[in-house]
Amino acid sequence: MNFITSDGVKLSYELKGQYGQPVIVFVNGYSASQCTWLEQVPAFMAQSYRVLTWDYRSHGHSQRVDYGLRIARLAQDLAELLTSLQLDHLILIGHSTGVSVSYALLSLHPEISVMALITEDQPPKMIADDDWHYGRHQLTYADIVTAAKKFPTMRLIKRPLPQDVKIAIGQQTVPFDYGATLPLLIDGLGQNFLDVVRHEQMPHLFLAGGASLLYDAEHAAAAHALQQHPLSQDYVFADCGHIPHLEAADEFNRVVTDWLTTLKL
Repeated sequence: MNFITSDGVKLSYELKGQYGQPVIVFVNGYSASQCTWLEQVPAFMAQSYRVLTWDYRSHGHSQRVDYGLRIARLAQDLAELLTSLQLDHLILIGHSTGVSVSYALLSLHPEISVMALITEDQPPKMIADDDWHYGRHQLTYADIVTAAKKFPTMRLIKRPLPQDVKIAIGQQTVPFDYGATLPLLIDGLGQNFLDVVRHEQMPHLFLAGGASLLYDAEHAAAAHALQQHPLSQDYVFADCGHIPHLEAADEFNRVVTDWLTTLKL
């Protein structure tokens, strides 16, 4: 299915599940597409959740454009999609850049009803300083462009993916233009959402890869300490890299569904 944003971009999305149930919204990482959640969609539907997957502009099966490639615009795209579909009682699961998009959605659209938030292997601020020690390894403001250009060559996973998962993702993946989307990655690396975390009012599950090549796993506990909602938790996937939902899919699904069950949403 397709949706046209207010600035004329065609987004690809898929909504599955029984009407009236809470909706889990998967928010992708940079360069990723809907198909990377193939291990989560059936698992969460089996728990009676509806699920929404979608592709950012210039990602997956959405339209390729040379404008709006910034975190705030992706959050606006998501807000418009959710409003068009008249969805509420939302649970956001954001991975990597999807964490920033989720935070931006909360900041820009407080009227959207988010009941719970799950963030996977990305801190709310990626540049460390005297007040925040858990950014991306050795990243400074001066290095953002260089770091962004190196991203396509980086290995993101620690555990090898199952062969059937690799084949399935490969069959559904479309070519991605790293050069054309570089502005989005540069914009994302400089974001600071510490204030959003401090003011969140919903339960939040902070997830980290214990062997992530991008971040120290301590960022999950540090962000949790900032938020302090009584039902929030943090969890580290031992021996996982940057993509636990693919590297340890069964563990990821169990951890998230168990936590959601405790919330009694």
